[in-house]
Amino acid sequence: MRVRVLKFGGSSLAGGDQIETAAARVSEVTRAGLKVIVVVSAMGGATDQLLALARRLHPEAPGEELDRLLATGESQVAALMALALQQRGLAGRSFSGGEAGLITDACFGRARILDVNPSPVAASLAAGEIPVVAGFQGQTRDGRITTLGRGGSDITAVALGHAHHADRVVFFRHVEGVHSADPRMLSLSYRLERLDYDAMIDLAEAGAALLHPQSLEQARAYRLPLEVRGITSTSDSTFIGDESAVNHLPVWMIVLSHPVAVLSVDSLPQDTGTIARLLHLLDRTDLCIDGCVQSTDSRTGLCLTLTLPDLEGPTLHEQLSDFLREEPGLRFSIERRQRRVTLVGRGVASRRVQVAIDHVAQRMGPPLSSFGGQRHRAFLVPDAEGRGWLASLHQELIKR
Repeated sequence: MRVRVLKFGGSSLAGGDQIETAAARVSEVTRAGLKVIVVVSAMGGATDQLLALARRLHPEAPGEELDRLLATGESQVAALMALALQQRGLAGRSFSGGEAGLITDACFGRARILDVNPSPVAASLAAGEIPVVAGFQGQTRDGRITTLGRGGSDITAVALGHAHHADRVVFFRHVEGVHSADPRMLSLSYRLERLDYDAMIDLAEAGAALLHPQSLEQARAYRLPLEVRGITSTSDSTFIGDESAVNHLPVWMIVLSHPVAVLSVDSLPQDTGTIARLLHLLDRTDLCIDGCVQSTDSRTGLCLTLTLPDLEGPTLHEQLSDFLREEPGLRFSIERRQRRVTLVGRGVASRRVQVAIDHVAQRMGPPLSSFGGQRHRAFLVPDAEGRGWLASLHQELIKR
């Protein structure tokens, strides 16, 4: 009998009603005659709350204790999902990552999976149960709990899919599949029916938080089919495998970020110690951070530019400010209320794309700054103009 892995993210497990909806999707797949392994994330925001409390008690909390704490978020949801399945007459059984056989190294906070022992979950499947595995976590060979880093539940799902020869891994989200732009921001966007692994990796490298880049790389290496679909029973989906419907397009997706702030630090010393201490503050957070270090002349040192989510209230911005004030000679500024517009595709450096950007800039004003990689191109615009840029570029480059 075929095995299928179903992965549910934190946004689709925000409370009891959402967990019951997820359990309904599991039930539908089992009725189709498949054996199911479920992988769950923590409830949305739960990991951040635990991390904030830990830092309040111990600003430099040891990684091993933090991992033991943070892993409880996923373990709670795994037990709740198992209960929801049992209420539906299904034999749900929760597993921690370690109990499910995920063996990792001892790099707490960013552990890597070294091996998967399939026996515990295989035995559960053979007994007619539905294993519900807490994602994001594993354990070392000597039994210490570890976490895999933000988005690590995706890695868990792919690792289990490979270990149990699953026919595919299905990732449930609030949006139906992968679109040419977020349909919540642009209703005229359309669903992409099929993408290859490389296109999804391009998207991940461009900063779109759909699937963890490491999970995509592993799926490509294993040739493990993936599916991204909505949480409702009638949702459409996007299949991810060896074939793609977008390879011929210069741009196949435009991503508009949530509001961001740009932190610029000048006069960093040429040694890496200060940069390392600064970046340590960003570690173990859910902030999607882009940065670059630019060389200036020897008298002023280096310039570091970071793009962070623009959060209200006491946030990491204040922590960064406190840190930088303690470093003599450093100058910094934080520019808030900006949006990052990112074009994804293999022709982002083409003249056609540049002409489209120039055309929109004539009406909207020039971008504040630009940067990018081989297959993505990004720039910052004022917050109030972000949706206008998204709609205009989609019209110029993607609209069918």
